[in-house]
Amino acid sequence: MQRMILAALLLVAAAGCVIVGDPTCGSGGASVVVTPGVVVVAVGQSFTPNGSDSWCDGGRQSHGSPQWSLSQAGDSAFVAVDASTGRITGRRSGAATVVARSAHTSATSSILVTVF
Repeated sequence: MQRMILAALLLVAAAGCVIVGDPTCGSGGASVVVTPGVVVVAVGQSFTPNGSDSWCDGGRQSHGSPQWSLSQAGDSAFVAVDASTGRITGRRSGAATVVARSAHTSATSSILVTVF
């Protein structure tokens, strides 16, 4: 039963994609795109999500990597996150939110992480 629940959560996680901002530069703006939007890991396991940072720079779109952090300081009890790569490592059973922030604008996106 646990495997079926985990498989269902992973299917939902694989489909998750979050876009914030205006990725076209038509009216300026920025976006941070992360996939998946939901991550499930076991204690001691790691996962690295995909993330991209796009922003408008003089009418042209520029790209980079977002900076990663935890939504709340208390989330560090459940997961560790590498600020430059986004690698998430489960520490203890629970839930946390990992945030991807644009290094160039105020755009953000988040990932819900469950550790079992």
